[in-house]
Amino acid sequence: MKLSTTLFTFCLTISFLACSGQTNHENQNKSADAENIKSDTNKSINLMDEQVKILNQVFTIGGAGDENPLGGATNYLELLNQLEGSEELKEQARKTYDLYNTSLDPKKKEELRLKISKMLEEAMAKSQRDQ
Repeated sequence: MKLSTTLFTFCLTISFLACSGQTNHENQNKSADAENIKSDTNKSINLMDEQVKILNQVFTIGGAGDENPLGGATNYLELLNQLEGSEELKEQARKTYDLYNTSLDPKKKEELRLKISKMLEEAMAKSQRDQ
């Protein structure tokens, strides 16, 4: 009788531990899924703008002053406006920047798809004209 009571208690304890471990694992998966959903809805940092800011700070700290090649630009579009070059190249860079900036926001996936389709159609039309 003592052996069967011990075995029953042991099996009951193992079952309880297995069930509680399984519940914790499910809760961990739910919290990880919730965290992924949260991170997917946040807009990412625009690294092109951040790069311009950092380089501007580097030249400022380095004492470039008026000779700063970035001219005090705080984002990529300001830098594009200050650069010398053809308007066609600047416009292409603006479109690429806009496409990149749109890709950072997960809520704008449909808008991104439309912009990419439009750019591909324009490129194909230009390619056919050039031939």
